Amino acid sequence: MSRRSRRVLLAGGVSVMTIAIAGGTGLALVGGSEQPPPARPPGANAAVEKTTLREHKTITGALGYAGRTEVAAVSAGQLTWRPPAGRIIRLGQRLYQCDGVDVVLLYGKQPAWRQLKNGTEGPDVRQLESSLARLGFTGFTVDDTYSKATADAVRRWQKQRGIKQSGVVDPASIWFAPEPVRVLARKSGLGQPLTAGTPVLSVTSLRRVVTLQVKIDERELVNKGVAVTVTLPGGTKAKGRISAIGTTVSNSGADQGQDGQKIKVTVTLTGRLPADMYDSGPAEVSLVSGQKKGVLAVPISALLAMPGGGYGVMLVQADGTGRTIKVKTGMFAGGKVEVTSADLSAGDRVEVPS
Repeated sequence: MSRRSRRVLLAGGVSVMTIAIAGGTGLALVGGSEQPPPARPPGANAAVEKTTLREHKTITGALGYAGRTEVAAVSAGQLTWRPPAGRIIRLGQRLYQCDGVDVVLLYGKQPAWRQLKNGTEGPDVRQLESSLARLGFTGFTVDDTYSKATADAVRRWQKQRGIKQSGVVDPASIWFAPEPVRVLARKSGLGQPLTAGTPVLSVTSLRRVVTLQVKIDERELVNKGVAVTVTLPGGTKAKGRISAIGTTVSNSGADQGQDGQKIKVTVTLTGRLPADMYDSGPAEVSLVSGQKKGVLAVPISALLAMPGGGYGVMLVQADGTGRTIKVKTGMFAGGKVEVTSADLSAGDRVEVPS
């Protein structure tokens, strides 16, 4: 019998003695026969669960934005406007200004590289037409051919912008990106002379990511597409998914040997994110390092040290009494422990400290 069991029985004995002393006459009325032992005092208990236990390893990474890109000037001139860091630029909005003329953001994956006019064909034409249609300038078929109808739509767009209505699009007046961009940093100052290729801005996408450096001997912990939990700066939890795993091994930090060999892993944050989320900072990513499915588990606090070693639990029986049974423990994870015993089944209840 465990020490805890003895404590319970002793408490019950004290209760019987107190009743006998305080109400001895009452006992005599029933002929002096023994009273049944009182029910075990109710206590906090928890169900035995059949569940999946997962061990986790936490790695600290850097919170930031995905898709960093440099915006370079296409033609010579003077920089007359550029947005501040943190500004979000969307379809049809100016990205920067050269010689007083706006360079406008349009959506597409191929860069602007040539003049677009009536008769031009190619995927860059489709990008332009798709962006024009999204901006409300229609009247043409979105395809790879720059038609007269396309030129008419361009003139209406140019009129709205207050520039010469030529119906021709110069590559120096537009900049293509797959999605809205966020200005990370200014690369050139106002009034600075620009030449083709001069860096103007550094931009990113709006997608939030955490970048990790994972040791190569822990490579099995990361797989593309796997969901993870991220703790953001300030302690807020967020959902994430492993979106990229590097193929280049580098030596990171003070370790220059094999222990310091790491690969870059990118986690893309998913779901609803806090409105007041920090732009950058350390973030912790919880990776599953071990897993057991379909095991019986109880709260770790339910474990009792058994005489002679090992562990047991106090099984709460149907009549309210308790019975100590020995269990074999397995994985510890998330405040629970795997337990094995022929006397234990899913749905049973075990005592835990109140």
